[in-house]
Amino acid sequence: MTGRTQPLVIGLLLAVAFSAGWLVNGWRADARIAQFALAQSSDELLQTLQVAQNLIKTQQGFANALSNFHQTQQANAQSQADLGKLLLDLRSTTAGLRGDFAGLPARIERANRSTLAEYASTCTAVFEAMAAGGGRLAEAGAGIAAEAEGHAADARMMHEAWLK
Repeated sequence: MTGRTQPLVIGLLLAVAFSAGWLVNGWRADARIAQFALAQSSDELLQTLQVAQNLIKTQQGFANALSNFHQTQQANAQSQADLGKLLLDLRSTTAGLRGDFAGLPARIERANRSTLAEYASTCTAVFEAMAAGGGRLAEAGAGIAAEAEGHAADARMMHEAWLK
């Protein structure tokens, strides 16, 4: 090689070596960037999976609350039907008693001592039955009131959970 070509070849070799080093460093940087992007994507995927699991738990909680709500509604409907039946029984008994009591003064005036004793016994039994029926009615009303309070608490809980 001549004196003039040798520096040119050396310069050209240095330029090629520098370019190769630059290219290799670029590849390394690209690999690191790809690794960071992969790590970031993996973190985002894990966060998305966590959010999805939380949504599933929330949805299950809502489904359970809705199921409890429906069960409470059914129980309330049954209690209301039972109360309605008790009220109808009470109305029919009361209507029958009105008819019995309408002619009672005239019957008492005409009655003998044994009939009066029977009337007194019957009236006592009727009043005892009315008292027992009233007690059952009060208990049924208290049960419905307790169930209504439970229903209201469930509704408040569902409303508050929905707002969060």
